[in-house]
Amino acid sequence: MKQLVRILRRFFASTITATITIIAVSPTIAQTADEVWGLHQRDMSVGARMTGMSIRGFAGFGDYSAMYGNPAGLGYVDGNKLVISLRGFDVINDSKILAGGFDRDVVSTSMDNTGLGNLAFLYDVPVARGKLVGGLALSQTRDFSRGLNFVGENVESTISTSFLPFDNEYSINQDGDLGELADLPFAAFNGGIFEYFRELHEQGEYPFYSAVEPGTLIEQSVLVSESGEAYELNAGLAWQATKDIMVGASVNIFVGDYRFDYNFTESDILNENTADQYNVLLDDGTLLEGFNELDYQQTLSSDMAGVNLRAGMSGNLKDRIRFGVTLESPTWSYFEESYGEQFTTRFDLGGSVTYGDHADDVGNGFFEYSVRSPWRLGVGLRLDGGIAMLTGEAEVIDWTQLRLSSSEGREVFQEVNRVIDSEYGVALNYAFGVETEVWFIDLRWGMAFRSSPYKDPAAVSPPDGRQIGDRRGTSFGAGIKLTDGIRVDLGLHSEEERDVWDLYPSDDAGPRQESRFEVDEMLTRRSAVLQLTVKL
Repeated sequence: MKQLVRILRRFFASTITATITIIAVSPTIAQTADEVWGLHQRDMSVGARMTGMSIRGFAGFGDYSAMYGNPAGLGYVDGNKLVISLRGFDVINDSKILAGGFDRDVVSTSMDNTGLGNLAFLYDVPVARGKLVGGLALSQTRDFSRGLNFVGENVESTISTSFLPFDNEYSINQDGDLGELADLPFAAFNGGIFEYFRELHEQGEYPFYSAVEPGTLIEQSVLVSESGEAYELNAGLAWQATKDIMVGASVNIFVGDYRFDYNFTESDILNENTADQYNVLLDDGTLLEGFNELDYQQTLSSDMAGVNLRAGMSGNLKDRIRFGVTLESPTWSYFEESYGEQFTTRFDLGGSVTYGDHADDVGNGFFEYSVRSPWRLGVGLRLDGGIAMLTGEAEVIDWTQLRLSSSEGREVFQEVNRVIDSEYGVALNYAFGVETEVWFIDLRWGMAFRSSPYKDPAAVSPPDGRQIGDRRGTSFGAGIKLTDGIRVDLGLHSEEERDVWDLYPSDDAGPRQESRFEVDEMLTRRSAVLQLTVKL
């Protein structure tokens, strides 16, 4: 929380009500750079063998997962094979409240998911000399499941002040009536989250009151969830270029779906917010008095697809040393997103008011954009020590090459790309794996590190952006050959990731209040891959 989770940026249509218009509405994007980066992150490994060692296999392995790491490794496959696996996944979110007046210190939330891990077919082409191997595979490369859920009391801050307009985001006409509002305040105003008072304007004061009176005790409940999966479809080919060198290439199609849901509720549990403190007069003359409860919701649904190429080389330097290098082209991705937000305020007297429940309301819509990810360079070294096989590998990614584009919202994308240029840097990912045979069982262990995309992670913090930390993973695995043509492998992987972000929403104008609700998440992602390989 996603990740994580200020995923929505507001898309506002040019809808106009009878009394209020919107200032400077223009197409914008649903994702910040950090959030697009998050959607392009992959699992450290696919397949049971690589998962058990936390590696991609850049040195070159005779495994279907070579198409995910170094396609040249397909050349080491012996015989035709059918591979299928099931994958279980869960994520534990241990969160701390760093700021915001909330009375809870630690919140733990867990989510789990089970499904297809991979399906692959490898064909060892009969040739007169050397080796020629082709493969097709479908592998899950990311599970976006993640959750945050807690309830508590707060006397220091309220989400309602997060929607109050800045001085340059509203206008008052000659009659003293509210004339214009910017995008986010416009939707919140129509949902009863704050109200305009002419008397305050005439006295030269800030003319808006939020629904919750500052200093009153309110109960806050938060439910944030992410879901969805990403898969990669590979078609690869490897051949023996010389006696000691394999080369290979693969075409890779990336597909996925992603869902984000955010629900924040505040309740006046002690009935401190009375009719004397807050009331709203609707256009039809209905008077709503005394704040009781508010509910703010955001949703985002994204479908994504992309394509890239990988090419690699793997060679035996000596009898027991193998070296490999792989180059991956940018992934050219296309995103289609539907988004929405809804405001509801319930009162002690008069009922409630809701905005955002119609498709043409401000904050609801559809958007399309494209993303180009960076080039990736990977190198690996494998040492066969007789007792055990040791593998080390590294991957270099220049995240300043990440680019967003669209036929709409061009100026906004230019600003996001400028942020990428100034804040992102070169990331170095590395891993180390061990495989050994004990009796008739292959045992595996590994560790991996994935670095933050920022040049200086400490310089990026809420509310200007998320504070994305490094990812560290460890793994274990085992495999057993049941017959000459059947083997079973199991890979277990666990990784940790820290994410700091503001739970109160903001838009491109920045946070609208001094009070912040800052959450520090420690995510533990665990996966298990149970794989069956049949030699045909």
